[in-house]
Amino acid sequence: MGDRVLALLQTRSFMFAAILAVVLFVANLIVQASFVSGSALPETLADLAPFAIIAMATAPSVVTGGLDLSVGPLLSLTNVMLVAVLIPAGLGGAVAVPILLLMGALVGAISGALIAYVRLPAIIVGLCGLFVLTGIAQEILLVPEQAPGNWTEHLGAKVGPIPGALFTMAVPLIVWFALRRTPFVKAMFSVGGDAPTAFAAGINVAHVRILAYALGGMFAVIAGLALTGLVRSADSSLGLQYTLIAIAAVSLGGTPVGGGRGGLVGALLGATCIFLIQNLLSGLEISAQWLDVVYGCVLIGAVILGSQLRPRRLVGPAR
Repeated sequence: MGDRVLALLQTRSFMFAAILAVVLFVANLIVQASFVSGSALPETLADLAPFAIIAMATAPSVVTGGLDLSVGPLLSLTNVMLVAVLIPAGLGGAVAVPILLLMGALVGAISGALIAYVRLPAIIVGLCGLFVLTGIAQEILLVPEQAPGNWTEHLGAKVGPIPGALFTMAVPLIVWFALRRTPFVKAMFSVGGDAPTAFAAGINVAHVRILAYALGGMFAVIAGLALTGLVRSADSSLGLQYTLIAIAAVSLGGTPVGGGRGGLVGALLGATCIFLIQNLLSGLEISAQWLDVVYGCVLIGAVILGSQLRPRRLVGPAR
């Protein structure tokens, strides 16, 4: 029985996060069942969306064996660009969203190119991107600013009868599952599992890494849109707090640092676990200062668990 459970956790690396999410959900229901009531559900999902999407934005770089620390600041830059530049310029969503997605893809592709062609360590590129994007966001908007009424408000509430956050969280998942039908995702796993072997097999490792980082950059933009719909303001410092959360969520969701397996489903479940932990601590009236301690412990535990569950001499997708 124990061997079967271990095998399931190895082949479906997100299963631990799924089980933990169920346990935490039940605990939250016991403490404060109202957080998923009909009237509160859209707000609860809107609170979850930035957590979940920024974790999904981090996953592609980790799958390929890297780590993009700039997705958090890119979320913040998206928020600032939208509120302080694009909306005042009179640009609606049909124009603003493609501009922002292009920005995210370009930022991610530059990071991937520096890693692939200049041979800089991913952690150094990520730190540089973090500082540069944070500086740009602060140059555009140094102090927080309230957003005028705009279309992103629906993302933090409802689009018709449906919570808007469901749309923002669904987009990365739809893109990911569509890409799984192509050779690209398999190439990502191969590059993350063993880049030299992937190169020897004819995979263009540099192109795969660049595209993976570009994909993460676009997902980070979607997270920025979700955040704007939630807070209805712009703040150039908001993105930094999401960086550690994203890494912890991805690791907890079964995508080990070092790559080779994992995916967006696990990242979503890992972020859900962290969100439920935060909500549970709030319901128990435990000081918010303990959240950082919890994030650190979750990250350490997830890394240890991932190393123990990682199958030997096996590289493959999880979902």
